[in-house]
Amino acid sequence: MFRVYFECADLARTTIAQQPDPLWEVLLGLHVLQTDDEPETFGRWRERARARLSALEQELLAVTPPVGYSPDFLTPRAAGEGLEAGLAAVAATPPGQLRSELGRLSDTVRLPAWTRRLAAGETAVMHRLVQGLKSFHRTKIAPQMPMITTAIEPAVAKHNDTVANGGLESLIPQLHPTLHWDAPVLSVDLPHIDRDLHLNGRGLRLVPSFFCWKYPMMLLDPALPPVLVYPVRHEAFPVVTRRADRDGAVADLLGKTRARVLRSISSGACSTSELAVRAGISLASASEHARVLHDTGLVTTRRIGSSVRHMLNPVGADVLTGVRG
Repeated sequence: MFRVYFECADLARTTIAQQPDPLWEVLLGLHVLQTDDEPETFGRWRERARARLSALEQELLAVTPPVGYSPDFLTPRAAGEGLEAGLAAVAATPPGQLRSELGRLSDTVRLPAWTRRLAAGETAVMHRLVQGLKSFHRTKIAPQMPMITTAIEPAVAKHNDTVANGGLESLIPQLHPTLHWDAPVLSVDLPHIDRDLHLNGRGLRLVPSFFCWKYPMMLLDPALPPVLVYPVRHEAFPVVTRRADRDGAVADLLGKTRARVLRSISSGACSTSELAVRAGISLASASEHARVLHDTGLVTTRRIGSSVRHMLNPVGADVLTGVRG
């Protein structure tokens, strides 16, 4: 049992992420890739992903065992601000944290020689690791974002309503059968784990996940910002694979900047300001390109409160990728 102890301030500071965390999806996708669990849901994706792993992506398997401990530095809190912010946080992991976490991992699995250079702080090795994470997200996670968004958004909207009308206590039973609330303790029924985590006023970040498939996940280090990643139930989804030779054709069709905006939206639902940062353009330009993509039926734009969220729809996905199954 993993017991999370709340204080009054923690209840006020507990939040629900409105979309999956990109690096948690990478980590959990790598876990799924290394098992044969949930074949009806992940089987087709797993088969195709295994067949198309690059050398950079294959190296990630050594530090992401599907059972037991995976290093906390692979899923920094900054990833909640987007993939690039998360990758920058991974690259900036303090040397002491790298040595400690890779040392802990080496207690349970045999690590390749390059991880010793990573633990020693070699910049080139960290750069290669970051490029592997980025590649896995681009080729294995991002093409699935239309289906992931379709599964996540209704669930999160329901969770928001539950908290607004009934509070956190009403939400806990909805999230996962292993979660139990007995104020002031949230218990997570996890096999082979007996730990306590005191939030001490930091609050808890609840993050929905598409590739989390068995149990909620938490970081091991109690000093890190507390997060609980929980599975969102979904049906089997069609495999979407990127057609590399389409990138130039998309740019010819839409123009380079608008094609970049469309690819940026394909990384996950985002606000206009987030889109501007991803695409490296001004806020006004991001707003105009998103409007045109919405008007032409490639992007769905929804208003949520005072802001809007842009997301790739199946038509836009088919422009960027090939749907095969």
